[in-house]
Amino acid sequence: MPPSSDTPPPRGWWSRPIVTLPALHDREATCTDFTAFFTPCCGGIFTVIAVLVFITHVIDNTHCDAKFSIQSIAVSPSSATWHVDFLVKNPSPRYTIYYGGDETAARLGPLNAAVLNASHERKSRSHTAFSVDFAAEGNPNNEFSKQLDIKLSAKLTSYGEDDPRAGHVDVRCYNLTRNHENVEKIQCYTTFTKLPEALFANSISVSNANANANVSVADWTIGFAARSPITNCKMSFQTLKSRLLRGDQVISNSLPPMSEYIGQFVAGDMANVVFEKVVMPEVIGDVIWDFRVEVKYAMHINAGDVTVLVMAVCPDIPVKFTTDSAGNMMGSLLGNMRRCDYIIQDQLLNPLRS
Repeated sequence: MPPSSDTPPPRGWWSRPIVTLPALHDREATCTDFTAFFTPCCGGIFTVIAVLVFITHVIDNTHCDAKFSIQSIAVSPSSATWHVDFLVKNPSPRYTIYYGGDETAARLGPLNAAVLNASHERKSRSHTAFSVDFAAEGNPNNEFSKQLDIKLSAKLTSYGEDDPRAGHVDVRCYNLTRNHENVEKIQCYTTFTKLPEALFANSISVSNANANANVSVADWTIGFAARSPITNCKMSFQTLKSRLLRGDQVISNSLPPMSEYIGQFVAGDMANVVFEKVVMPEVIGDVIWDFRVEVKYAMHINAGDVTVLVMAVCPDIPVKFTTDSAGNMMGSLLGNMRRCDYIIQDQLLNPLRS
């Protein structure tokens, strides 16, 4: 009977080493041997790191997962005032949405709207009830666009970052109706837009106007406020020049006092711009919806300690006018403060002192 062989059975491919170093009694391993031996291990480590970075990038760039659904709609028959109730499926903990009136803006398709009130109530860990009241431009009995846009201030906390990112949540709803019927057919979609800070027109005062005069002029004072949903982000700004428009027509320009250009000046997160002796437009009804303010200002942000030159446009500002028994006309901002769009034009070398 032939002797049994001591050769072990062949190993499966899954358990075979890619490269092995030579035995000590065979020869001394060379640099090439070590390189060939450790290359698969290093490649595996780099692959794991790349996959983790990719997954983090995908998670940070996913859409806001908050879901808004309209529960009811009511429109005042005597005015263009809307009341809309939403049920919100709360987003992931990385997102924080602010439902206050000052953080809310609305638009009814191409029609301007002014938010009068906003409220919310936490129904459960996963859902929030949100309601908004707004006045819309035009006659409520006329045809209207079946699209509603809601904008809410928000912030996003990214993985691996200590400071959250400021921005706003845009909610766009289609197939809008004026009543409770067919609300289940209304579809709402949500996106998140990153925006580090925001400028708001938060007040308007129109005074010294006489409606009985042949040419009525008035002084306009418009208040601005710089806001950010990031609690540790502090901003200060100084207005440089501004102009007031109705539609595309410029009706007044404004410059700050010359003393504010000389030497160091103190800035804050609120400022007023005064337009003097503005020729008053003809007021049909009690609200003019299409005023616009363009303002250039220097803004200092404590995060990074930078000062930038900014051009902001505050469109579609609704102003409500009233006239007393003596014929004096007064005006004020209709609804809550208005968000301004802006473009950072340049970075300044000399920071503001606040």
